[in-house]
Amino acid sequence: MSILHAPVRVLGCGSPLMGDDGVGLKVIEALKKTELEGLEDLDIADAGVCGLDLLNLLDGARKIIIVDAILTGSRKGSVHRIEGGDLIKGTELHTLVSVHDLTITDVLRIGEQVQSLPEIVVIGIEIGELATEFSQDISPEVLKAVDEAIRLIRNEVFSLL
Repeated sequence: MSILHAPVRVLGCGSPLMGDDGVGLKVIEALKKTELEGLEDLDIADAGVCGLDLLNLLDGARKIIIVDAILTGSRKGSVHRIEGGDLIKGTELHTLVSVHDLTITDVLRIGEQVQSLPEIVVIGIEIGELATEFSQDISPEVLKAVDEAIRLIRNEVFSLL
């Protein structure tokens, strides 16, 4: 497969049982109800709390868009676009919520050492704090960010057409 026909992958990360941490999965759920769902060469997937398995999901793609909860100290529900390369180099100080024991930044740094990475963009949604109890509820402030995250994802996808 040539890189021109390699898929763009949108991956939602998070735990559906840890409150606002599941916002990446909510974005994926909503994205599958848009016109993007049927586009050729676009994969939309729930990556859950995949840890190092995330590296397998990067393989064979020309661009990866990761949607996840972040902790930056900014306003809860704010949406950030972060270049994957900036995360790897450490020039972005955003804290991406852990995919189990490793953050997405950790996984990307490992991936850079063992494989060729595609272009990566992270759409991060500020959650304010990590849940300390199990909950499937996402706060209203964070839920309001889903539409903005979808708008940014659309921009990323359509910039390649």
